Amino acid sequence: MNFANHFKDEKPLLKIALGISILWVIAQIVLIACFWGYPQSGDTGAYISMAQHCFNNKQWYPMAEDVYSMWIWAPGFINYLILQLRIFGTVNFNDVSNLFLNIAILLEVYYLSKKFFSKRTGLISVIIFCLFYSNLLIVLGAKTEIPFLFLCLSALCLVFSGKWKYVIGAALLFALANWIRPLAIIFLFASVVYFLITKAKFYNYIALIIPYIFALFIIGTVTEKKIGYFVYQSTTSGYNLLMTSHDNAKGSVNHYIFNEEGGAGFIENRDLLTFAETDSIWMARSFKWIKEHPVKFAVLFLKKIPALYIHDAWPFSGYWWDETITENFSKKDDDASKNIFAKKLLIQSLISIPYYLTFFLFFYSLWTNRKKILSIKSIFLIIFITGTIITCIFPVGMRYHYPFMFTVIIYAAWGLDAKTPPS
Repeated sequence: MNFANHFKDEKPLLKIALGISILWVIAQIVLIACFWGYPQSGDTGAYISMAQHCFNNKQWYPMAEDVYSMWIWAPGFINYLILQLRIFGTVNFNDVSNLFLNIAILLEVYYLSKKFFSKRTGLISVIIFCLFYSNLLIVLGAKTEIPFLFLCLSALCLVFSGKWKYVIGAALLFALANWIRPLAIIFLFASVVYFLITKAKFYNYIALIIPYIFALFIIGTVTEKKIGYFVYQSTTSGYNLLMTSHDNAKGSVNHYIFNEEGGAGFIENRDLLTFAETDSIWMARSFKWIKEHPVKFAVLFLKKIPALYIHDAWPFSGYWWDETITENFSKKDDDASKNIFAKKLLIQSLISIPYYLTFFLFFYSLWTNRKKILSIKSIFLIIFITGTIITCIFPVGMRYHYPFMFTVIIYAAWGLDAKTPPS
């Protein structure tokens, strides 16, 4: 049986998808075993440190002392880590949790592909998903990406069920996802558009919006009783926006502007200010700069789009590579640094081959199916476009594209399925 027939007939395709999925799970188990208890740095290390500090003080995050920190950061996720510490006494089991959530995400991608397109599209989506380097390595470390996407996709599955009782559950899951990362609004918006397209009953809107707002209110109220401030999500907007709205902004993450005196984000005696006061100052500076340099901000915005999707090797650093050797590479002129950078670039490109091919199929699918896209099948495209626009308002890193890649995978699979020769 040739390759085309494998994509035409469901049984052989099912065997391929199942086989690749099993190998994918085994590979993750091996990775977890090899890197069990591996020291974490960067954002993941900071999450763990903050969770451990709260745990040691027998409190949940944020604590009263966090009022004078730079921000309230991913509160839902840090509390998730604190819960693990209370149950297991360690966060090492987070990788195991990631494995199960990652498997659930794979099944949800299959379900969504099958529901909106076909069973073959679902099976092809599974194969493509498992071939992504990021979807394999992401299981390692205390990252927000997996629990966030799991909650959002679970909520979407409930929304698309068409039953208002499930929609209430979806609203609560969206609120929890927002507690981790303030991007759940993108998926919530897509849900509302879905209701509009399908001409859903008015009570579906109520079942989605009211419980969502109520859940955010509960989270904010509980936090307010602890620290005196109504906080229901991360408060990093001012910090993030300022990184991409100053004279030397490049569109990428740059923490130095907050630490160096004279930097765009430097605040003298910042330790005496609350996170709310600090955020207000940074937001004011950002808006002032954007108002004075609208063209430069717009050009920077456009530059960030390709930067966001440049490769799929973002889990590369920290496990296989010492990120410090290429830090501020543009300032290094020695041949050794250039050789190291070239080697890393080559490896990143090779790792990202399935990713690049998927994007090619994604655009090919949108073109060949352009007459069908303005329908219910546009729901995932709404998530991709809206997510990209909102993300690129702020500084970008390659890992920030992760929550939207399932949409690219689904449409790429649809393109392969739609062009399968008839029986």
